Amino acid sequence: MADKSWMLNPKAIRHARECINIIKLLDGEVLKLSQPDFLMKLHTYVDDLTSDELRMAYSHLLSMAGVGNVLQSLEKMPAKEVVAALPDKDVVSLATDFECIEHNGVEYSRYRNGREFKGLYRGIPRYG
Repeated sequence: MADKSWMLNPKAIRHARECINIIKLLDGEVLKLSQPDFLMKLHTYVDDLTSDELRMAYSHLLSMAGVGNVLQSLEKMPAKEVVAALPDKDVVSLATDFECIEHNGVEYSRYRNGREFKGLYRGIPRYG
């Protein structure tokens, strides 16, 4: 069984939901976090769909979940598919440059979808 401790991190859940929403928009398929093979299915969609937004959201999720956890969930896949499904080096390096801003004691990502954090509006982060 794969380690799902990353699901306790609210930022990781945020990135997972972003991936789910992008897949829903592009493919019409709805993934659920409660699926036992969630990471494996997400990995397949990242490989199949050619969306930079999805790759970025997935790389952020991967940085939160840890590469080891993802590889554990993919151990049932043939090795050839696992290597092909791993994200590009550039995408993973962008995930390490992930910056956070602390605002009123809560951390928010500095950039989202190419826009910078500007503040909160009714408790929701605003990017512009």
